[in-house]
Amino acid sequence: MKKLFTKEMGKKIAMTALAVVAAGVPAFAGGQGASTTFTMPPVVTNFLGIIMWALLILGAFTFIFGAIQMGFAFKNDDADGKSKGMRAMLAGAIVFIVAIAGNAILMPYLNNLNQV
Repeated sequence: MKKLFTKEMGKKIAMTALAVVAAGVPAFAGGQGASTTFTMPPVVTNFLGIIMWALLILGAFTFIFGAIQMGFAFKNDDADGKSKGMRAMLAGAIVFIVAIAGNAILMPYLNNLNQV
């Protein structure tokens, strides 16, 4: 049986993580009179805003669907339905929280890029 996590796979994961961290470090070129500033196109911020809004709606819908499914499971005394409903509620809550956190962390950063 082949191992799922090998040493070579660990090296690839570590190099990918290092590349992601290194890509996020800003590099400033030019002297004091450099007039090149980076501005984020409004299309990108609008698109990310729509994605965050869609994730909020998806998370809320999944949470409500799980709550309804769990309610029906309690009515029918169905143990499998209860666990599926609880999983759906948990998944919806996680998606909702990730969307809120992404909106709170990412959007102010992108808006500050436009003001530089």
